Amino acid sequence: MGFEGRADSNGAGPRTWGIWLLSVALALAVTPADASPPSDSVANSPQAAPGDPSADAEALLEFHFKPVAGLQIAIWLEDTSGNFVEDVLVTQATAKLGIGNRSGMTTFLSSWRAPYGPRPSVLPIWAHSRGKTYPRILFHDANLNNHTSLGFHESSSSAETYFCRPLTPTEDNAIVDTMTCPSPATFRSDKGQFAPGGQTSVYPPRNDLTSFDENRDSEDTKSYAALNELDMISRATPSPGPYLFAHRIHFDQVPAGSLVAWIEVSLERDENPDWEFDREDDHWVDPKLPAYGREYFGQPAVVYRVEFDPAVPGYTSVTEYAGYADWDGASGTVHPPDSTISASGGSGADRLQVHDKFDVLARFGIYSHGWSTSGDGDGDGDGDGDGDGDPTGGGGGCTTVDLPPVQDLQLTPTDFDTVTATFRLPEVPDGIELSTLFAGWITPETTDFQLGASKAVAGIPRLCREPGELDCIEAGPGDQVTIEIDQLFGNYTYSIGVHYEDICTNRSEIAVADVTTPAQEFQTIDGACFIATAAWGAGWTHELRALRWFRDVYMIDQPIANDLVRAYYAYGPVLANMIRDVPPARAAARLMLRPVAGVAKQLVMGAGAEPGPR
Repeated sequence: MGFEGRADSNGAGPRTWGIWLLSVALALAVTPADASPPSDSVANSPQAAPGDPSADAEALLEFHFKPVAGLQIAIWLEDTSGNFVEDVLVTQATAKLGIGNRSGMTTFLSSWRAPYGPRPSVLPIWAHSRGKTYPRILFHDANLNNHTSLGFHESSSSAETYFCRPLTPTEDNAIVDTMTCPSPATFRSDKGQFAPGGQTSVYPPRNDLTSFDENRDSEDTKSYAALNELDMISRATPSPGPYLFAHRIHFDQVPAGSLVAWIEVSLERDENPDWEFDREDDHWVDPKLPAYGREYFGQPAVVYRVEFDPAVPGYTSVTEYAGYADWDGASGTVHPPDSTISASGGSGADRLQVHDKFDVLARFGIYSHGWSTSGDGDGDGDGDGDGDGDPTGGGGGCTTVDLPPVQDLQLTPTDFDTVTATFRLPEVPDGIELSTLFAGWITPETTDFQLGASKAVAGIPRLCREPGELDCIEAGPGDQVTIEIDQLFGNYTYSIGVHYEDICTNRSEIAVADVTTPAQEFQTIDGACFIATAAWGAGWTHELRALRWFRDVYMIDQPIANDLVRAYYAYGPVLANMIRDVPPARAAARLMLRPVAGVAKQLVMGAGAEPGPR
């Protein structure tokens, strides 16, 4: 068959799925997020720096911006000469899931959680600025003829933990509402191998794999995680709206004087008249699977640049973007702004929207709390340990502390794709102010929960800092908290980890529990069953379920059947379009297919499997 779908021999799908969508957050400021800067600082104005701090001094930085939905984002620091200093944040599809460096062709069409096709244009200015390279990833499939195809990699495919089978444009549109893959339990993917001849990429491979199929995966896949060092700065894609991310820098690990903060943002299918692309002419449409995938090319990634002095407490921001990347990601060149890049409607330079912070309108800003060496451990900066000092003192008075895990973690499945987590925030030392909640998950369940291998859960509200704040959770030490963990899959068992941070970015221990989601009753129409779907007009009839189940269980490894499926995928869309709007033709197709579906159902039921929704 065309895609690497296959049910386990007992009829249950693999439980190796996972998302980390770790939600990061916000309000890590020592000064409340909505307050003005301290009176001794002036936004966007240089000031005299204090005396040289000690080597172990730190500065708490806040990065403020307002993204639109669906962005890939990188934030990093350079010196004023353009030398890379350190990573701050990279969204997890690029940092953890390897979309910049994976099997397939760059011109492969896309869809929701598409498994194949490297995206070198996703964040190229960031990627090239780091000066690092990684082995390039190619298909592990021994049949080179399949390296230009979205499917047919069964012999080299193993259980997938995140990505879905390629979708038709119609399915992809439906995913916006359902946020779940059709038949996720039956999809397997080719995880790739290192390209021969020392070929390299500026993007890391995925590092979320926790189990390996000795018969189908390359040995190289076991090395992916060790090559990818971005675990701790990987974050879920932010939800639309004002966003704050905090980061501590160490005085002895950055150059003296001013620094430059960059943010790069990209968005699939962000087209305009100057950057307009066509599915058939500009992408590779797989002739074996022509109905699958939609175009993803659009305007290139754009960057914003802010120069600031971390020694000077205050807010520095910009409204205009600094430039845009190569359209194909070939280099780290920053092309100067021009009229080809959109500036409104959430497109182009407006992917980061203007918002008001500290009474300053900007698209990207950095607030520094200045250098400080704090040994009091209470976060107030006065060194007496009582928590009543001035929190706007240099560096915010931050120090490194150990935080206990949340207590009494309980997980309850509330839908096939949603789990409710209930827990109690622990008591913490005086002066410690909690800020952000995080959750991530791994599937199948594990007794050794590694944060780096988990996927972050997006959209978890931050903890409120001020009375009357909106879109936050009013809770403190000792209070019970409930959060939702969504975009899961039915009939999977997950290990879910929950932790939190304080305003100084100290991270708690992780509390972990297991949960199994119920089976999904109905799913999005599987567009692969072209003629059958056209004949019945719905994707959840008993006939379609039986045909799909039979396909996944019995046809995947049979050479003759595989050839039949290839032909069906090649010509099915044309035949389906011919009968879809012709009632007599649809009736005739149903008449011919129903006996086949009946036999398929009997075989599947005889094997002890229930042909549920596919």
